Amino acid sequence: MLLQQFVFNSFGVNGFVLGGDSGEAILIDPSAGREAERKALSDYIETKGLKVQRLLNTHLHLDHILGNAFVARTYGVQPEAHEEDAFLLDLQEEQSGMFGLPLDEPSPALGNYLAEGDVVEVPGIRLQVIHVAGHSPGGIAFYCKNPGEVNGQKDVPPLLFPGDILFAGSRGRSDLFGGDEDALVKGIKEKLLVLPEDTLVFPGHGPMTTIGNERRWY
Repeated sequence: MLLQQFVFNSFGVNGFVLGGDSGEAILIDPSAGREAERKALSDYIETKGLKVQRLLNTHLHLDHILGNAFVARTYGVQPEAHEEDAFLLDLQEEQSGMFGLPLDEPSPALGNYLAEGDVVEVPGIRLQVIHVAGHSPGGIAFYCKNPGEVNGQKDVPPLLFPGDILFAGSRGRSDLFGGDEDALVKGIKEKLLVLPEDTLVFPGHGPMTTIGNERRWY
């Protein structure tokens, strides 16, 4: 597997490109809102000879979807997220004003809903969908139990992409658009912190951490 992280827009969103055994790629939160960011993303995809198959959003707050229209138009894929976050696409203009993020091109509608227990798969990559409400009603994490070799490194431990559910030493805010602090904490404890302690966590913002590191805060 290839794994490449990008940091997008003024909110510092971590977006990811996962490349499979046969060159198929999965994008997670590729929120490239500026031309230079779009070029960096597309240049990487072209250089590695990847074919984008899936566009996944951990949630639909504006800072995480600024690249959806570009990716959909360029690679012919539609965004996928949890149905309970779909209402946020109707609030893109409101979010733009609230967060101070320019909205050059709104995200298209979701092409597919993802729910708890679903699997997103291309050859060499298998991601399990974990639904944890609280930061947003439809927040989801993507868990890769057996990544195998990643960027040439063998026997890599499990990977988790939790969006804004869980950060290094912190968690997402719960005061926006249907957020729920109790649900967020409960979901983190019951669904994420039960994963193997060596699981590598790639949050939606900030540095990487591990499940073992985050258990001490709960």
